[in-house]
Amino acid sequence: MIQALLLKTALALAPALPDRAAASLARATARLEFAFPSKRRRAVESNLARIAESGLLPADRPGGIDVTARSIFESYHRFVLEYLGQRSLDGRALDTRFRFRGMEILYGALAPGRGAVVAAPHVGNWELAGLALARLGFLVHVVTGVQFHARFTRLARLLKERERILVCTPADGFRPLLSTLRRGGVVVLLADGDVFVRSLDATFFGRLVPFPLGPALLARRACAALVHAHAERTGSGTHVVSIDGVELPRPGLKAKEDVRRLTRRVAECQERTIAAHLDQWCIFRPLFPSGDAA
Repeated sequence: MIQALLLKTALALAPALPDRAAASLARATARLEFAFPSKRRRAVESNLARIAESGLLPADRPGGIDVTARSIFESYHRFVLEYLGQRSLDGRALDTRFRFRGMEILYGALAPGRGAVVAAPHVGNWELAGLALARLGFLVHVVTGVQFHARFTRLARLLKERERILVCTPADGFRPLLSTLRRGGVVVLLADGDVFVRSLDATFFGRLVPFPLGPALLARRACAALVHAHAERTGSGTHVVSIDGVELPRPGLKAKEDVRRLTRRVAECQERTIAAHLDQWCIFRPLFPSGDAA
């Protein structure tokens, strides 16, 4: 109920809000949501506790888990306002609001003409990163489930399609994604989420966590590059789209072995990215199993 109310408010106000006012509103609404115990808050705190056990969340960090959890909620509320306010991003936004790192890696991955599968985590504003790639002229295709809230999923899809971003769900299968790759496009998959059909346990912050096989399977089937990437938000509010590396399928390996190798590389890269930007990692479900560490 609270989340739906906040989303309605954001949708009405976001396009007209100056950056400073949007940041202030995000802080206020994040504090309001965080003040009420919920499954979302418990999930964030549980995930951070597991990461702390791995040693990648320093025990002497000021405020520890509590401060980081509050920062995650604030980052998510800023994400929602930024995304719903994207109508205010005019043609100058690519020069003034975005920075790009490692784009030569992406252009190199696309050079053979077989497209690229981009695996990214829920860090920073991943939605605006996709929008930025589309505005640069890339053919972008994403796979989504319920976004923000069930009542707003259709709106979120329409916002993407308005930017000529192709959208499908896991139920649509690989066929539309393969079509995009054959056209030299970019398929962006969020590899730390729960929208997947098949998974493989991979070591993640010292524990075995199910990672989707989709990025590896798709790259292997299309003979396309698997690109690691992430978004981040700087202190000034600039959005950085970072291309972090690339993996190539190895046709000489058995398919099962190659998919396992690629999936583990995705998990390793996402762990590094999330550890470096933990206060912008917006996952609101328990990610780690309660069993023993890996």
